[in-house]
Amino acid sequence: MEEENKNGEPELLAGKFKSVDALVHAYGELEAEFTRRSQRLKALEEQLHDTEASHDPHGQEELPRAATCDERMRARIIEEFLQSRQSVPLMGAGGVGVPYPNAQPRSIREASSLALGYLRGKKQ
Repeated sequence: MEEENKNGEPELLAGKFKSVDALVHAYGELEAEFTRRSQRLKALEEQLHDTEASHDPHGQEELPRAATCDERMRARIIEEFLQSRQSVPLMGAGGVGVPYPNAQPRSIREASSLALGYLRGKKQ
């Protein structure tokens, strides 16, 4: 039951298929391919989720191990930590934090004076 166009050739359905059966067959193949791709995508998403879940605790364990085994890594971590602190709180007599002075003493005498001043409760 094919219809012919003006040139005497069979008219194509949707500009591509010679018959309804060909269209139905192509649709079935398309649906099967879509199902395969959806299943593959789901499998990849699950694999990604499993990989991320297994790396989270593993990554938390690796940093301390690296810091204890690699002297350069340990020094870098300590340096970054110390640079992030403007002043280090020291414990005073009553358990109250006392900020460490930002002044850098240039001699033993200046260091002694600063230390005594803080021990006696004076700020310089």
